Amino acid sequence: MKNSSLHMFLNILALALLILVLVTAFKMDSPMQGVLFLLAIAVVCGLLYLFISFPGFSGLAVAVMLAAFIFRQNKR
Repeated sequence: MKNSSLHMFLNILALALLILVLVTAFKMDSPMQGVLFLLAIAVVCGLLYLFISFPGFSGLAVAVMLAAFIFRQNKR
C-alpha cells in the first residue's frame, strides 16, 4: 500500500468514526449525555494519540495512567 493511499484510508476511517460518534451523541436521552459522550470519546482518542505519538517511556506512562484509572473504576 502506498503512503498516500494509507493516509487516505486513515482519513476515511476517521471520518466514518466521527459520523458514528455524532449520530450516537444525538441519539442520547439528553443533550448533556451527548456532550459527555463526545468528551469521553475525545479523551480516549487523545490518550491513544499520545500513546502512538510518543512510544517508549511516554507511551508507557500513558498506559500506566490509563490502567490505574480503569482499575480505580473497578474498585468502586
